[in-house]
Amino acid sequence: MAQWTIRSRLIGSLLGQVAVLWIAGVVIAGLVVHHEVNEVFDSALRETTAQIVPIALHEYQLKKSAQTTLAPEQELASLNTRRGHVHFLLRDRGGVLLVASQGAPSEQLPKPKANGFRNVGAFRYYARYLTKENVWIEVAQELHERREAAFGIWLALASPLLALLPIAALAVWKVVGRATEPILSVSSELEARGGDHLEPIDGAGLPGELAPVIVSINTLMARLKEALEAERAFAANAAHELRNPIASARAQIQVLSGKLMGTPEQVRTENIASQLGQLGRRIERLLQMSRADAGLGRARDRSDLVGIVTLVMDDYGRRPDVGPRLNLEVPNEESCWVAMDQDALAIVLRNAIENAVSHGSPAEPIDVRVGSDHTVSVINGCSVVPDDMLRALKDRFRRGEARGSGSGLGLAIVDTIMRQAGGAVMLHSPARGRADGFEVMLSFPGAV
Repeated sequence: MAQWTIRSRLIGSLLGQVAVLWIAGVVIAGLVVHHEVNEVFDSALRETTAQIVPIALHEYQLKKSAQTTLAPEQELASLNTRRGHVHFLLRDRGGVLLVASQGAPSEQLPKPKANGFRNVGAFRYYARYLTKENVWIEVAQELHERREAAFGIWLALASPLLALLPIAALAVWKVVGRATEPILSVSSELEARGGDHLEPIDGAGLPGELAPVIVSINTLMARLKEALEAERAFAANAAHELRNPIASARAQIQVLSGKLMGTPEQVRTENIASQLGQLGRRIERLLQMSRADAGLGRARDRSDLVGIVTLVMDDYGRRPDVGPRLNLEVPNEESCWVAMDQDALAIVLRNAIENAVSHGSPAEPIDVRVGSDHTVSVINGCSVVPDDMLRALKDRFRRGEARGSGSGLGLAIVDTIMRQAGGAVMLHSPARGRADGFEVMLSFPGAV
């Protein structure tokens, strides 16, 4: 079923009503014009009859006299009728035609019964009985002349109304658009809300019809915010409380492994230490995700991108399994300033590099390139990642098929913080300029 909108329904209804009223107005105007035109023509026909009576009687007297036949040049000019003029017929009391004007209707007409108007064929007649002369006179006028006059007047009245229809449609569209703007504004505000942005909607300036809706939505978002904050607090507290015991247990297992050197149990203790290390890293990612969900990336502090990248690279360079593989390329400028909190920036860079360490080929280098356009690219060697899997790698707990045992949270943390900061994360596989590999390109907002 097609979805409808209040705006389209209002515009359609109002335009339909305007069109119906316009048609009704035009029809009523046409009927009024037709009635008034008939009255005017009938009045004129009645007056014309009074003026023609002497002429018709004179013609009749001439015809009764010895001059029964008149030469064409002797006929009265007023009797030479043309289209649009009136014609007259003179009849005796019994209806016998006595005299008629030139061009008068030739059809047989029934005898008039009383003074007045009647329509016969294409003519309208006005009949008047002359008592003194004991004859009937009928003056005829073509009906199409009336129709043409009425249509011309009606068209002159209807044309401006027709021209106003587009203006009326535009006015309806504008008025309805302004009336529904608050709904679109509330919709935009709701669309901007998310798990990390659940502030109440400001109802100032909104119509009273939306006030109950805004109150209900704000109440719902307040409850949702409390629930999310409780969940995040629980995750952060749990991760924080578990981190120290796990680190302590790992240290004790490593000490025990040293004492069991050369025994079969040494391998088992080393495996336990490795599992505890992975668990510790996963807890660290949960802590970072909790901070990201709390809005860590929204801070707009001015940070030195090159300086933070250098510090993170030095930290990873101390690891014997990673240090030799790292290659850093920086622009010629001494520093590159971005609008992002230093902690958030360090978390983003650590997760991007950790992703390359965990899932990249251990035999290939890891290239970190800082661009002068506030970008950082982290490139590692690996087989090409399929497009469908590449699009899903930013989701939480989603890992590719590459080597490594990551938590599936690293790129999700990077994407969350970068979106909060107004930056962007782009994944490429194969890496740009290569036939294989994986590239994480971070585009940071520049600082003013």
